Amino acid sequence: MTGHESDEQLRLITWNVERASVSRFTDQLTALQERAPDILALQEVGVKASRQPRQLLRQHGFKYSAHSHEFRLDDPGTSSGCAFASRWPFRVLPPETFEMPYKHQALSAEFFTPFGRVEGHTVHVLPGSQYGETKPEMFRAIYERLAVKNPPDYRFLCGDFNSPKKESDDGEVTVWGSNEDWIEAERSVMVDLTAYDLIDAYRVVNGYGDDAYSWVAENRGNEFPRRFDHVFASQQLHATEAAYLHEYDGLSDHTPLEVIFTPQDGLHESAEKIERNNYMPPENQTIEASNPTMSIDGLTYKDDVRMIDPDDNYRRGRFKVGWRNTDDGTEMGEEVLNQLTWENLGWRLGKLFDDTSEDLIEELYEWCVKQQLDSPHEN
Repeated sequence: MTGHESDEQLRLITWNVERASVSRFTDQLTALQERAPDILALQEVGVKASRQPRQLLRQHGFKYSAHSHEFRLDDPGTSSGCAFASRWPFRVLPPETFEMPYKHQALSAEFFTPFGRVEGHTVHVLPGSQYGETKPEMFRAIYERLAVKNPPDYRFLCGDFNSPKKESDDGEVTVWGSNEDWIEAERSVMVDLTAYDLIDAYRVVNGYGDDAYSWVAENRGNEFPRRFDHVFASQQLHATEAAYLHEYDGLSDHTPLEVIFTPQDGLHESAEKIERNNYMPPENQTIEASNPTMSIDGLTYKDDVRMIDPDDNYRRGRFKVGWRNTDDGTEMGEEVLNQLTWENLGWRLGKLFDDTSEDLIEELYEWCVKQQLDSPHEN
């Protein structure tokens, strides 16, 4: 790929990054720069990396990003989550888009691209060997949300599905289910969403009969390659290229999948062309260097993404975490502060009021909840 390129393609990469440390996550993002992706969909973005994904992604040329931990409704503890990064702006859809356990294992958004609006979903379906019935529950929730009449012309579903078990040369898909209900739930996404214009992009481009894989199971010295990572996309997005990028296998236990689309309606009338630049971070650039100290002007923001009628225990906890982060000098960059969350609201007020008693912090939190609930909202 050349350093400067103009075309009419949309380039998507989905990758399970295996709970990468901050340093390995940085290596993964650096490695992907030669692909010049427009949208990155990432799974298993670990807690350490998720604390500063915006800084890391911004360092690597992605102006717009979001991590599911910012929008979760449940408390994931030390669990990893999903992330989107894009060269174009996008709007994150509510976490309850998928009514399933472990909501932070999914992220949905509407991307505002030169081709028009594109609805995107990325998920990490947890393995049944560890999570049992949670796996079919997740599949059912995904299907129920996406199996709709008259879906958007442009949409995709991607991620790590821990499925199928195998595929035959003539396209027969075998899933893992241990009972009839499980099999039906798993097939509902892996097979049945085709009827709702979400088609396996890799198979559309390459057909069946190859030995494609994205993860390898090992048992007693034997290896069992599996194709667990997928992109399902609408026909009008028009997948023209799809490949598993095995040159990056040393950076994760999963292989990234790249799909290139040439949307059938072409560029929107307001977009003349797409220009791409391969981006490499300057030598010796640090995360701190891309995250300058914010002044009290950090109280300003563009979008309030706090949940309406918040759960007291969890939201209260994130608010206090943000406040305590001011004690050790933690700073937040402009991209983080463009959106108002409960955690960075605590940080903003902590910066403003400095030393404050626990009782007063609690009182300020309750006031913020009341103020939010009393304010008019669009949703």
